[in-house]
Amino acid sequence: MSASLLPLKLIMRIEPGCLGPEGALHVERFCEFASEPFNRLGGQAMDWQLIPRFDKQLPEIEYWLNEHKLTATQAQRYLKLWSIDLEQQEEHTSELLSELIDLFWQRR
Repeated sequence: MSASLLPLKLIMRIEPGCLGPEGALHVERFCEFASEPFNRLGGQAMDWQLIPRFDKQLPEIEYWLNEHKLTATQAQRYLKLWSIDLEQQEEHTSELLSELIDLFWQRR
């Protein structure tokens, strides 16, 4: 890993429905709650930004490097420079998301 590499920004849109029938009322707080644990994934190589997904036409996840939007294939290639497998990271995100939803509701 080179110190000159920039982190890949991942914008993940969280469906309000994953928080239950009243998820739209809680999704913004959940995104704030889940941001720190998500940013532990991938260390300095990945910068996660969780936002509500109110517009279903927008993709669930986007990849950005500086101001340039990347495809999933480009993001995968870039993360290989950090010795990170994007597919494995995305598997972890599903597990982490489920755990954080449970934890979020326990704290309320």
